[in-house]
Amino acid sequence: MRDPMSDNLPAAAPSALNALSAEVLELQAEVARLRGMLARTGAQTDPEIKPASDIAPAAEIKAAEAASQLAMTADLAGILLWRHDLATDRVHYNDRGYSLLELEPRPDGVSLDEVRQLMHPDDRPLVVASVDRVLASKVPVDLEVRFRRRDGGWRPLLTRRVVQRDSQGQPVAYLGVAMDVSNRIEQTRRTDELRRRFELVTRTAGIGHWSLERGAAKAHWSEPLRSMFGLDEQAELPTPAEWFARWVHPADRAATQVRLARWVRSRQRVVDLNFRVLRPDGQVRQVITHSRRESGDLGPLLFGVVIDVTEQRSAELALRSAVEQAALAARGAGLGTWRLDLNTDIVTWDAQMWALRGLPVQPTALSEAERLAAVHPEDRSRAGAAMRQAIEAGTTLHLEFRVVWPDGQVRWLASRSSQVKDAATGMAERIGVNWDVTDNRTAAKARQEREIALRESQAQARFLARMSHELRTPLNAMLGFTQLMRDDDDSERAVTPAAAIRHHRLAHVAAAGAHLLALIDDVLDLSSLQSGELHLHLEVLGLAALVESTLPLLGPALAAQPVKLHLGPLPHSVHADARRLRQVLLNLLSNAIKYNRAGGEVRIESRMDGSEAVLSVSDTGCGMSDEQQLHLFEPFNRLGAERAGIEGTGIGLAIAKSLVERMGGMIVVQSTAGTGSVFELRLVAAPTPASAHDDKPGEEPAVQAHGVPTPAATAARNHRVLYIEDNPVNALIITELLARHGDLTLEVAVDAASGVAAARASLPDLILLDMQLPDADGFEVLRRLRADPATASIACVALSANAMPEDIARARQAGMADYWTKPLDFKAFLAALDRRLRRPGG
Repeated sequence: MRDPMSDNLPAAAPSALNALSAEVLELQAEVARLRGMLARTGAQTDPEIKPASDIAPAAEIKAAEAASQLAMTADLAGILLWRHDLATDRVHYNDRGYSLLELEPRPDGVSLDEVRQLMHPDDRPLVVASVDRVLASKVPVDLEVRFRRRDGGWRPLLTRRVVQRDSQGQPVAYLGVAMDVSNRIEQTRRTDELRRRFELVTRTAGIGHWSLERGAAKAHWSEPLRSMFGLDEQAELPTPAEWFARWVHPADRAATQVRLARWVRSRQRVVDLNFRVLRPDGQVRQVITHSRRESGDLGPLLFGVVIDVTEQRSAELALRSAVEQAALAARGAGLGTWRLDLNTDIVTWDAQMWALRGLPVQPTALSEAERLAAVHPEDRSRAGAAMRQAIEAGTTLHLEFRVVWPDGQVRWLASRSSQVKDAATGMAERIGVNWDVTDNRTAAKARQEREIALRESQAQARFLARMSHELRTPLNAMLGFTQLMRDDDDSERAVTPAAAIRHHRLAHVAAAGAHLLALIDDVLDLSSLQSGELHLHLEVLGLAALVESTLPLLGPALAAQPVKLHLGPLPHSVHADARRLRQVLLNLLSNAIKYNRAGGEVRIESRMDGSEAVLSVSDTGCGMSDEQQLHLFEPFNRLGAERAGIEGTGIGLAIAKSLVERMGGMIVVQSTAGTGSVFELRLVAAPTPASAHDDKPGEEPAVQAHGVPTPAATAARNHRVLYIEDNPVNALIITELLARHGDLTLEVAVDAASGVAAARASLPDLILLDMQLPDADGFEVLRRLRADPATASIACVALSANAMPEDIARARQAGMADYWTKPLDFKAFLAALDRRLRRPGG
């Protein structure tokens, strides 16, 4: 039997019981109050007051609700509720109580004698005494009582009881709660057992341990640690400062104190030390320590173990005789060995020590000055200081430094040395090894340079992505309003000369904007290829279908430079990414047309060459000289075409070459100045399926230069569209565009909060979502919409100036229905809306 205030009681039990029983007792009081109200309303006679029949049902309902809440709270918390009725001397339990006491539920309760028979004999007198205590006190009384289980064991319950009195203050019942503390008592027992075993093991092994909690002036020491440092059980423990001053050997004190202070200030969790202890009786003992830092509820806790290794260190003397044998093995591994007598400063080298410095073997080792002279000037001071400090502290030293050979060659050496001392004679020496780590250093430098290059590439990609966004935003306004004005002029151009002139000028603005947009897209592609962030999806593609889907995109180029296109045999298939191979082919065909002569010809055909399928594009254009071909694939090098007034960026071929190589192929060029050129795409061939000529590669819709699907017809049925966009110019463009279509109703929200609210209020057919809003990003808006059942099924399309592939992929993975990049092509944008809204013709 344990007293409720005993230290052995699980610390969490009283607090848990306080919180849970307070709620239960409060609910019990509410039930009693409501039932009392019911009784009073039943005796109501005042005609001015509502009849009891009007009041009682409401009170009954409230009483039932309170009782239900009481039962639910008790069940969820695993609380036993009981009431000892003093009039009947019977005890009533809730379902949890009958279950814990292993009794069948009884409507009329259990007799007090039967309950006490279930109690442990040693606990019954304390229970009887607690009755007197609760009668004499106005506060609850806690007690731990053991009840018999059917298996013969005992179940400990932590109980709390209060007295219930009537209106005259007379006790009518005891109310109580209880909780099973078997698990906590068992955990306490296990903890005590583990602590006992730990103390037994450490005492048997002679391992001392200590701990220091935050704010404590002195640490706790175990008995073996006291013995190790020559302190009896009654001796007062020293503070850390006293310990350093009186117990740490003077020769080791400074280095040990510095390392411990650095560890305490740092965030490192572990520190290992090796030093000597000077006991009060004059004995010098060698110890090693392993100390740790852990975070606790009361702050950081420092603790560690200390092991006396004096005997082990003495055994090191026995290893001296094996040094020569170790040296033989070391030489076989390219290790040079050396020995320094700290009493005489005499140094001994083996032959490998000379070879590591490019020197012939000499009878005596180099002097200290000569050794330092052979070290690289930039490492000389550091290496000398590290060795002197290690000798003074007697610690192990691991050092890397460069040496300069007589022929000027620079090599990296690693050195590791330890100090050995004869406790009996006081003779001390330092033994060490050297080995060449030049190759490792070179490899590490190469890795570092690769990491730096990768970081720079990633930083460049982030910069370009940001610049792309910043450029696309004003481009969206420029091209958007240009398209709107050109559409306004279409009806006037034939009859109004001013409108025709304005339309012509706007066409130049649109062309310049499209050229700038193409340049931005090309730069992003080139950056993604150079950083390795462009991901390809290789599949089997029929070349005939690929060419067929590419030719319609050549309309503008053919309009500017009419040439004849000839399709030769295209029976082969390749392993490639459909979208990117179409991009490469479009670039080659555009160049073949653009740099051709008026009335010239372009031919496309394929053939097999071993395991490769070769797709060739030949033209009768101006061709290239040998010098021009050397610089053909250099980014931004247009080989003088810029002086001829031919539009271009000089990036397309560099992108094409990188894309083809990423697909496991290569581009081969044959060209003669004044005659023409042949570009060959050599790709890994694939078996050609029977339906290869009927399939469209990639099965994706035709797209404009910036990735928006091609147009489709509109219909008369009205659809609601919500556009969440904080940029007023972008919102104005879409507003003016959709205002021309009576079947589309547009609502604009300027931030995430108002956008989500508008979606919930109007439930639009489609949400256009900018990905960068002032109060949240597009992903957070999508998450909020998906979390609400009312808006979870509304399709959301990202409308953003972020055009990097990773941005698009991330949005699709998050659940965006589509991703349309700015600037917008209006016809393509409206066609995409048609398809998304399932409008007729879309």
